Amino acid sequence: MSDRTYREAFLSGGQLGPWTVCGGPDPDFDDIEREVHTALLTDYNLLTCFRRRFPTRGHVHYDEMVRLLDFVWDCPHDGTANVVGYRCGTCGSTRASTSRRGSGA
Repeated sequence: MSDRTYREAFLSGGQLGPWTVCGGPDPDFDDIEREVHTALLTDYNLLTCFRRRFPTRGHVHYDEMVRLLDFVWDCPHDGTANVVGYRCGTCGSTRASTSRRGSGA
């Protein structure tokens, strides 16, 4: 849904929305990568994994953790939180295409 009114009705200005896979598969990733990223988002060892990879980080929220671990990416066009391996659930862009546009390519 590209209507920002809907999003703003439920989320405050700085609040991150729930991640999604509804944009469909991103062709830059294979099925195994998509399955792994999706499974790791709810893995009971998520915090342990995060602490091993980022031992100097203090207290972080789940949303920050999954982004630092590169399991979720935020579309720069509409702010939709997407699981890595999936297109944007709002505009359909791939992660790579949003990076290229953002860098002037």
